[in-house]
Amino acid sequence: MEGCGMNCIKYLLVVFNALFMVFGIVIIAAACVDMGVMRDFAGMETTGHETDVVLIVVGVLIIIVAAFGCFGAWKESPKLLYIFAGFLIIIILLELSVGIAAAALRPQIEGTMKTQLRASFIKNKSTREEDSTYREFWDRVQSNLECCGVTGPDNYVASEPRLNPSFSCCPPDGTDRADEIKRSDCISLSKYYQEGCEDKVLSTVHSAGMTVIVCGILFCFLEVIGIVLALWLAHSIKTQDKGRETA
Repeated sequence: MEGCGMNCIKYLLVVFNALFMVFGIVIIAAACVDMGVMRDFAGMETTGHETDVVLIVVGVLIIIVAAFGCFGAWKESPKLLYIFAGFLIIIILLELSVGIAAAALRPQIEGTMKTQLRASFIKNKSTREEDSTYREFWDRVQSNLECCGVTGPDNYVASEPRLNPSFSCCPPDGTDRADEIKRSDCISLSKYYQEGCEDKVLSTVHSAGMTVIVCGILFCFLEVIGIVLALWLAHSIKTQDKGRETA
């Protein structure tokens, strides 16, 4: 191929495809993080993973298609470049569909998580051994998010039988005193976290979901640029080949 212009398009397309691979990995990572957040905070139940699974599949397809695009650009094959552009269009449509579905289903998913959180909190207060996993779940949530109960520490006190909030509701005091002493001090002075966990969990899940959606939208714009470059390069190659044939 002759001419700096076409060479520049060729190498630029190769660079863009390398970026596509990176963003494909980013989409997979973001979807995995979102899936992990929902699994951690869904009240011991799994919910809302479908769109994340689809995004992981899309991320894998992006990496494969980007590698295909690099090969097509390097070989200067118009046919491969057209196929590459077609695959990108399909991926964009998939990403837009998943993004719209995720945005539309998010309130429903968060509503389901709210119900599951409240149900798991009731089991968290149980003394039955089979419900110990719910106590572990709530201890982890309360410690990690620095919150207490569903809407506040009063959820424990208002229960029947009346219970003191879990020790995980107590902020660390930075001392090396025994846990029993720290717990006693926390209970007697009511030093619990005052914010409920429901709002913090939903905020965390919402933030993770928005990160996935923003990544998908950003990548759609990059893919459009990749399509334009691929079609431009393919058209330039075909034009040059026709010029050589008529020369």
